[in-house]
Amino acid sequence: MAQSKPKNQEQTRAQAGLRASLLGLLLNALLAATKMVAGSVSGSVSIFADGINNLSDTGSVLVSLLSLRMARKPEDRDHPFGHGRIEYIGTLAIAVIILYVGIDLLKRSIAAIAAPEAPYFTWLLFGATALSLPVKAFMWWYNREKGRAHNLVTLLAASQDSRNDVLVTSAVLLGFLASHLFGLVLDGWLGLVVSGFILFSGIGLIRETITSLIGGRPDRELGKQILAIIGKHPEITGVHDFMLHDYGPGRTMASIHVEVPEDVRLVDIHDVVDQIEQEVLHELNLPITIHMDPTLPADAPGQEVKASIEAFLAGMTPPLTLHDFRVVPGKRVIKLIFDVVVPAEYHDDTLIQRISDFAKTLDERYTCVIQLDRDYFTHTENSPERT
Repeated sequence: MAQSKPKNQEQTRAQAGLRASLLGLLLNALLAATKMVAGSVSGSVSIFADGINNLSDTGSVLVSLLSLRMARKPEDRDHPFGHGRIEYIGTLAIAVIILYVGIDLLKRSIAAIAAPEAPYFTWLLFGATALSLPVKAFMWWYNREKGRAHNLVTLLAASQDSRNDVLVTSAVLLGFLASHLFGLVLDGWLGLVVSGFILFSGIGLIRETITSLIGGRPDRELGKQILAIIGKHPEITGVHDFMLHDYGPGRTMASIHVEVPEDVRLVDIHDVVDQIEQEVLHELNLPITIHMDPTLPADAPGQEVKASIEAFLAGMTPPLTLHDFRVVPGKRVIKLIFDVVVPAEYHDDTLIQRISDFAKTLDERYTCVIQLDRDYFTHTENSPERT
């Protein structure tokens, strides 16, 4: 396997997370104090709830800060691949906080609808509340950009939280103006709409984070980049058994089998594989383990039956391929052992039986031993499914 990722990039990532977290902590504390005072003075449930929301955001920032720090702990005996997935746990905690805020706002909104009361209005209170809009919009943008640039999932979650705050505050201000200008008490109804959006956002973030924790679909674009690097080397005639292993944001590793001609010198092809590993590490900051599989020449035993099965697979919808084909001869049974590459979403319980039946038409002694190899990277997303 290629060497570990450069330490300076990990330090840059950690510093970016620290700066964003400290900035968020300061701004959220100031906004929370301002709105809670304004809400208490005006008697507006939505303004006070918005201040509570900002206060909870400081908790989100602390969770982000703590999880980023814990995720940087080095490998140990019990965690040989590091502690990177703690960032996912931190994101899950932020999602729970978002969910709590949504439920709390929902309860307050229902109470305000049941017993509507016009809030006390002054332009000073209005301005103090409106001040948070540009601040939260900035935090939305800043956390999103830093999160994307450094693959910091906790910052991306904080960005989503800031976006929710922009919507909450906008609804609060709208209700504030409607009450003052037109005598309409919309405080509770606007809170109800915004709480629904926050709950939807929190549930979506929880689902997304749990998927990452238990192992979701690998990063398709990252896989394509790795394959593009390998494809620049003509010595590699094919690839299969390609996997991305996610041990936390910025801690992905890869493993892949590459096919090489059987007559090439081992030392020569080993140099090529070493070069590929270094290129992937340098360009994508990703360690990769490469296993070499020699391909047999066209005149090797069993190549005719292999070609027949390949033609049979190519005629399917979608077209399929095979690799690692070998023949184990016997007096009564001849084993054909190979892997069949199928798209990630492909499901056909009859596939292996259909291939085995076809092989029997070539020779009754043929018995197929087939392993399905799911391809997450090169087949299109819209490949047909079979059930």
